[in-house]
Amino acid sequence: MSKMDAYSFIKQYSRFYLDSPQDPISDEDFNNAGIPKTLNRTNPGVEEYITEKIKKGIFDAQSFAWKAGKAAWKDGHFDYVKPLPDIWNNGNGSPIKLTKDSEAFTGEEFDKYVSGNPIDVKGYNFALEDDRRKLFLKIKDTYSLFNYGTVYIINQMFFLSKGAIPIYDRFAHVAVKALRMGKSPLEVFVPDAPLKNDHPKGKDRVNKEYFLAVNNLEEYMWLLNEVFPDEIHKNGDIMFISRELDQALWVYGHAIRKWPFEESK
Repeated sequence: MSKMDAYSFIKQYSRFYLDSPQDPISDEDFNNAGIPKTLNRTNPGVEEYITEKIKKGIFDAQSFAWKAGKAAWKDGHFDYVKPLPDIWNNGNGSPIKLTKDSEAFTGEEFDKYVSGNPIDVKGYNFALEDDRRKLFLKIKDTYSLFNYGTVYIINQMFFLSKGAIPIYDRFAHVAVKALRMGKSPLEVFVPDAPLKNDHPKGKDRVNKEYFLAVNNLEEYMWLLNEVFPDEIHKNGDIMFISRELDQALWVYGHAIRKWPFEESK
């Protein structure tokens, strides 16, 4: 299946993304949609706070914390799941370090590192694949941190580009690939993102001009354009796709039931 009805898809799945007491979702709705009730949903306050950072092109420790699953909403304010003095881990629980053998960053140290290593995105045309590759390399070389890998570099590109470069998540990749193939998310396979220094390997040599991480992002963007062509920079928006579509894709990537639903006979 190629072009999808984005409105119906977003309406069906994006509501599962937010964990709002004002808009509870029944167990029956979870079951009917094939969505696990253990889904790690997001507080609406966190989403609103992060959306403002995206609009302003701000990348900081909070932007990282959100992607790493550390974001929380406490007393009406954005907070970290663990306080800043704690060891600063990525989403897999591996500590962020300056080098492999150095001490792990605390949150405060990571915050200072981000502040002291700004990335200037002026002059980049985010619509060009070559410029996206150059920005990836710029961040990779500047943020040469241990355990700060592909997904976090692309996350940084997402914030700095104000969403013109989409954020990457394997579950969203699974979702759009399943939609393109006309299968359920359970029937398609997307591996974990390549390591940030991995190159395509040919029969005779390693091609060091390209990076598999960039190829992975480009494949995801191609699939989005194939399945949701009318949603790309919709109405002239700077964002590649809307937050609502991104949310719906992330949710659907966890689903065990194919969309659109087939009526029982």
